[in-house]
Amino acid sequence: MNELLELADSLRDERLTQTRLADGSGVILDLESLQVLSLNDTGMFLVERLKAGARTVGELTTALCDEFEVDAEAARRDVDQFLQALREQLRP
Repeated sequence: MNELLELADSLRDERLTQTRLADGSGVILDLESLQVLSLNDTGMFLVERLKAGARTVGELTTALCDEFEVDAEAARRDVDQFLQALREQLRP
């Protein structure tokens, strides 16, 4: 299975709730472990793109460039770093 699809499935898990705050940032709460992951507006945007079906790092990078004023190289770095952090946080 595609690794991004696995992350998206993890984000859809009933044990996790996501809330976007008024400033665009947000939180993910793991209802089992009671761990909270705080995200800035970019992180929440990427979570929403994953849940909406983004399947590749390229899709996430393009979406980030379209939404925010960032060049493709910086966006790719940000996406890679975010995905690594998300993987670490969502490990069972």
